[in-house]
Amino acid sequence: MMNNFFRRFFNTEFLPMSEVKKIKITLVMFFLLIITAITIPFSFFFKYDLIVKIIVLAALVLGFILIALLIRWNKISAAAQVSIVYTIALTVYYTGGTSSFYGYLFFFIALTIIIFYQEIYSYLSFGTLVVALGMYFIYMHQADLMAVEDIANSFYIYAIILFTFYLIFLVQILYNEKIYIDLNYDWVKMNHLIARYQDSSLSYLNELDKKSRIQPSYEDVRFQKAVGDVSIFLSEQFRENGKEIINVRDLYLYIHERGLKKILENEEFSVATKKIANRLDKFLLNGRTDMTSMIFNFYTKFRSTAPLKENRYEYALDKLTQKRDEQIIALALLYQYLASEMSGFDEWDRMDRPLSHQEIAELMMSPEMEEFFSAELIAFFKDNGDLFEKYLARKS
Repeated sequence: MMNNFFRRFFNTEFLPMSEVKKIKITLVMFFLLIITAITIPFSFFFKYDLIVKIIVLAALVLGFILIALLIRWNKISAAAQVSIVYTIALTVYYTGGTSSFYGYLFFFIALTIIIFYQEIYSYLSFGTLVVALGMYFIYMHQADLMAVEDIANSFYIYAIILFTFYLIFLVQILYNEKIYIDLNYDWVKMNHLIARYQDSSLSYLNELDKKSRIQPSYEDVRFQKAVGDVSIFLSEQFRENGKEIINVRDLYLYIHERGLKKILENEEFSVATKKIANRLDKFLLNGRTDMTSMIFNFYTKFRSTAPLKENRYEYALDKLTQKRDEQIIALALLYQYLASEMSGFDEWDRMDRPLSHQEIAELMMSPEMEEFFSAELIAFFKDNGDLFEKYLARKS
């Protein structure tokens, strides 16, 4: 059990956030177990009645058991919140029983545990409560906390240190939250932006692979082995034997070949298998899926951009070149591309055919083309449209 925990702990960068949070709450549990064990002998020196000490210690033990049960039931968020309340209760118990400097340190311990979870709402609520209790403790026990009696109002130093500690980590958590929100917003925005282009790109890529007789990646033995190795590694982070995941990998590759619809309609497959296949559908490589978007987005993140040019985002031909012959050549090249390449959309918004001369002419006459071509160049195309069709259109 410990080997499994430490293996997961040292590989947290490969785990989802839910599992990382589970490891955090487990570490906090070990820490609270040590603190609770130390609290029992220290309780004899606190200024409480014996019955109060027994009730508090019993409540702490029950709280610790509750946290363990919540982790066992996979209620990680609830376990984290209970552990924070447990820490605050332990802090109140210590500070109520002693007015020494050790009680003051307990507020930092409580804040550290809250910071460890890196949750903005928990820090703003529970963290602010801890600071308020700390300020009250400092005010009520300022005489006991004065290190140098000659310094007037030296208890303000303790208050400033505690508040500064709270403020620094508040800024740090807010900054982390901003980064996380920006990354999610960027992902959602890019996902919507490239959705249509990915559909066309994947369709066109499949056609090119078929014409070139290129084997799809999911049929490559090396790719299948890599998927199997990664699946086993991730599965072993959650269970003892990770090789059972190979059956899921085989189903994942099978969906690429047969398609999800045929699997769901096949009565030979069990309901459990169909549920797993339905969940795997969003990770396929030969369709418009979140997995494809993640791969495209990750790949483009680390591509170096071209050197900055003043006319990098300038598409108007009369601004790119002042020579009339070069503008006519550019217009001819654009016409030939539209008439030869798959740029026409069908009823399902797939690019599956070149544009006809009539469609290109309508496009050239549209108001949007004035952003790219001057009025003189558009008029030139209109007057010589038959020549464009005769010499540059695709020959059937």
